[in-house]
Amino acid sequence: MSAETIADAQAGIPDVVRLTPNFDVDPLVRDVKRLRAEQATDWKLQNTFISDDNLVETELNWHIMPLRSTGGDKSRTDPGGPGLTPFADTAHTELAPHLHAVMRAIPSPLRSVRLMALGPDTYGPDHFDNKYALTWGIARLHVPVITLPEAKLFFGETPYVWEAGSLWFGNFARTHRIENSGRTHRVHFVLDVQVTEALFDLFPAEVRAELPFDKIMVNRDEQPLKPAPVHQVAFEVPKSFTDWEEEDGQFLIDQPTVTAEIRAQDGGLVLYYDGAPYAGLVHIGDNEFRFQGWTDERTVQVVDEAGQRRVVLRTRVGKQVRTLTIPATSLGV
Repeated sequence: MSAETIADAQAGIPDVVRLTPNFDVDPLVRDVKRLRAEQATDWKLQNTFISDDNLVETELNWHIMPLRSTGGDKSRTDPGGPGLTPFADTAHTELAPHLHAVMRAIPSPLRSVRLMALGPDTYGPDHFDNKYALTWGIARLHVPVITLPEAKLFFGETPYVWEAGSLWFGNFARTHRIENSGRTHRVHFVLDVQVTEALFDLFPAEVRAELPFDKIMVNRDEQPLKPAPVHQVAFEVPKSFTDWEEEDGQFLIDQPTVTAEIRAQDGGLVLYYDGAPYAGLVHIGDNEFRFQGWTDERTVQVVDEAGQRRVVLRTRVGKQVRTLTIPATSLGV
């Protein structure tokens, strides 16, 4: 997806917003220093998520300490995405009680949570984080812990050096870059969260009043569900639908298909593509499911009408919903 397409989808959403509350920075610094001293080898280079088995390591001096990750795996420095395993706290939280308290202060479900240390004399390229935005149900929050004037975050050509202990929303689907021309590390505590109504309680009232909520996707709560034979079906999906980074609406275009199946597994449901497990399914009501590790941006719904099975594919951009209904067959369970 192009930067221009993403920008169009988010017109009116600000690049940065200072949120509430503020945090006492000295205890946070102590936690960081303890993790540096006692878990030095666990600070690893940042990875970009493509899939759980395809992570791309940065060439920058940009080291990560995950406090929450896919499966609670302390080696995962990526932000995560659709997959088989939910997010969970890592063992590092036991050494960082004050950082853990910040995590508990956020009123929306947490995705990945990472300390991100940008090394001295490090300059990142312009880039954007595809679909990590309010438009697709994710918010990225920053709490600066160790800062210096020479370490800057740019949105476009506007530089930001945020005060230690403050809490910020950043629209990182916009084109941005980082640089540190100083002689020490800059460390930010970065929390990715699912967008819910409660999240906006952190925004100043005057900002909240101006937000274009038609361009913001609010995720629904998980609903209990016991897998049943009706959910276990086979169907053909457009190939682009298997790529969570596809251009919005691309799955509606005529194209080759991939065989998909929904199967019961370990008390839940798993989506398979071409016989390989792709993602767990999280029930959000009325037999509609988002992908484990992702948002309501992409869902599958199983419909049974007088014994006729169908699957409804949906993608969402803000309040806009695109839908494709396809026939399905029972797996005979």
